[in-house]
Amino acid sequence: MIKTILFATAVAFTAQHCHSEDLSKARSFEVASITPCKPGTPANPGEHANMVQFTAPGGRFRATANSVRYLIEWAYDIQSSQLSGGPDWLSSDRYDIEAKAEGNPTEAEMKLMTQTLLEERFKLKLHHESKTMTAFVVSAGTSASKLTAPKSGETHMLQVAPKMGPDQKPVGFHAVGTRYTLKQLTDTFARLLATPIIDKTGLSGEFDFAFDIALDEQQSNPMDPTVLMGAMRDQLGFQIKSQKTPVDVLVIDNIEKVAAGN
Repeated sequence: MIKTILFATAVAFTAQHCHSEDLSKARSFEVASITPCKPGTPANPGEHANMVQFTAPGGRFRATANSVRYLIEWAYDIQSSQLSGGPDWLSSDRYDIEAKAEGNPTEAEMKLMTQTLLEERFKLKLHHESKTMTAFVVSAGTSASKLTAPKSGETHMLQVAPKMGPDQKPVGFHAVGTRYTLKQLTDTFARLLATPIIDKTGLSGEFDFAFDIALDEQQSNPMDPTVLMGAMRDQLGFQIKSQKTPVDVLVIDNIEKVAAGN
């Protein structure tokens, strides 16, 4: 798991999350090619940490060695625990996808186009259900949060850098986000913890923030929920509770593999 965090040091991505229900699904990619990867192809290293950037200016979309499960989660803007059902290959098989949209659509529009692509080419069919699950519920603290307004010229970015001890072993990590939404942060942590995180702070928009993830002999795993949630609580000023709560879940009714050349 530490390797995953170390990888994040060199990874930055731009994301513009929004609810797909707010936008029309009329648009689709002008052209799109889907190529199954060879069996045994390693996973895209940013997938586990929710740090994959699929879109680029000019309507270009590119996915490399990504699972269809992750593509669904990205396109429908959900956390990993909010997707239920589907065959085993959904997570194990990997695909390279290249597509092009007309004009210069936003990332939110590209997500809708990816939904259309999944529905048309993978024959994806879904329905919504509400399930009661154990989740971390994040709400506003008794004092103002430690999030600050972004500075002019900054880009969307999350960097996690290791803090080394005298013996050159990691003793913690320093996380810095710029022009980052709280949803982006909770979605990243939710994937790393495999636990839903529900944002009930009422905070919207982009922020700058920084916090430290400290490790000790009793807490040697940076992905320990106590460590991560404690950092958000103590350093960013939120209240965080683990509780049973209704969670909106997408359930897969049908999905089919795409053959080479489609």
